[in-house]
Amino acid sequence: MPLSPAARADAQAFDDADVADCYRYRPPYAPALYDALLDHVPTRRRLLDLGCGPGKIAADLAGRFDEVVALDPSGPMVDLGRALHATRHPNIHWLHARAEDVRFEGGFDLVTAGTSIHWMDHAVLFPRLAELTPIVATIGGDEPGAVPWLEAWRALNYRWLERIGRTPDPVGRAAAGRAHEAWIAIGGRETLDFTWRQSLQDFVACQHSRATWSRATMGEAPAQEFDDDIATLLRPWTEDGMLAVNLTSQLTWGAPRRTPRAA
Repeated sequence: MPLSPAARADAQAFDDADVADCYRYRPPYAPALYDALLDHVPTRRRLLDLGCGPGKIAADLAGRFDEVVALDPSGPMVDLGRALHATRHPNIHWLHARAEDVRFEGGFDLVTAGTSIHWMDHAVLFPRLAELTPIVATIGGDEPGAVPWLEAWRALNYRWLERIGRTPDPVGRAAAGRAHEAWIAIGGRETLDFTWRQSLQDFVACQHSRATWSRATMGEAPAQEFDDDIATLLRPWTEDGMLAVNLTSQLTWGAPRRTPRAA
């Protein structure tokens, strides 16, 4: 279904150059996840990566395909992806467009989407994907998981959500994140755990890559206070300025459906 007005307003945050720049600090998906996925993709000529951001999936898979089309509705995201990866991966073609609007010539051996899939209009997108590819894979999981500071981290996020006038809704957020699965004839799932180490400074910057916490939305002074709160909370958990973050990447794959599966 189309995005609500509130969701559309949130999606516009990704047109902010600062949000795109902070996106480079998001953790990768579990490296072994791609091997698990590609076991189900025997032919690897063309890959389409939807909502590519600065190329987290596209760059990791570029060496496995002859051609990669990386598409995102945010111009700053596409510009950053091209700046980061064009030299090393010249086979990535960067496209500034909405996934729902593009008409492609020829098919794709695989279509991927990361945590951007919930921003898309599934009723428009998936019938088109059914004409383009035999397999679509969605990949998620770039937020802290089984870490000793998880409950304190959640409490900090909930406190700040209330401060900026939002109601924490983890159940509704999780349901929205799974809504696209009704449009996939699911062939399988993989869940892979790994640990990502990054500096506390980069972890803090990463939070501003999320629509809710964009600096433009929060305002300069509250954003700085938010950063200070995070640093105060997590500094005791760092070693030589580095923070170990346990993550769980979730992979779901299958054939795109022309109509959604009944609830």
